[in-house]
Amino acid sequence: MNSTNHLISACIFDFGGTLDTNGVHWSEKYWDGYKAARTGISKTEYEKAYVAAGDKMLQGIITPESTFRETIGTQIFLQLSYLADKKVIKRDLITNLCEEITTYCYNDVLETIRLAEPLLSEMNKRIPLALVSNFYGNIHKVLREFSIDKYFSAIIDSTVVNIRKPDPAIFSLAVKQLGLPPDQVIVIGDSYDRDIEAAKKAGCITVWLKGRSWREQPEGPLADYTINDINELKTILFL
Repeated sequence: MNSTNHLISACIFDFGGTLDTNGVHWSEKYWDGYKAARTGISKTEYEKAYVAAGDKMLQGIITPESTFRETIGTQIFLQLSYLADKKVIKRDLITNLCEEITTYCYNDVLETIRLAEPLLSEMNKRIPLALVSNFYGNIHKVLREFSIDKYFSAIIDSTVVNIRKPDPAIFSLAVKQLGLPPDQVIVIGDSYDRDIEAAKKAGCITVWLKGRSWREQPEGPLADYTINDINELKTILFL
């Protein structure tokens, strides 16, 4: 498959800000849920909770059989527990708020993946697809949960392979499994430093899905393409 300037023989997707949220960083997706639940928590207070919970999520509390809903529910629970410890919210509010925010975020992801699936299906008919994610050892379970695992011939979970973005080796591993030269593999991700810079170091073609983030993302010349919606890939791949 030819794009304007590149021969594209395979595609690697990110999961965690790309396929699941269409470019919206999870810090912002959770914050959308907090606003929808009318928590009254300030964004500054929330962001501290987001960072603290994110650190705890890397301590092995998610199992290979944890669903996506369980995964985000755990992270939201940890955020709310942090806020309760800091006396920002009352502890007896945690359970109801956690359920409300989790449901909001999960339903949003269901809809986002539903809208992205026709693209995956069409691409899968033409080129092999892979997925590379900084996840918690349960990405295979998550992809089965959303019935999209069938589209990927290689699936790399950072916890399983013990390599995390922005280490370019995680992309090189996916490229090796695809059995193609890296300069024929296109990588799409929402994080400029973790996805675009790392994939470019691995020798791949890069597509930056530029969306909302909790911090100003660095920009540079390493993105071969920049899009604002995942379905804009059609214009790059001539679908």
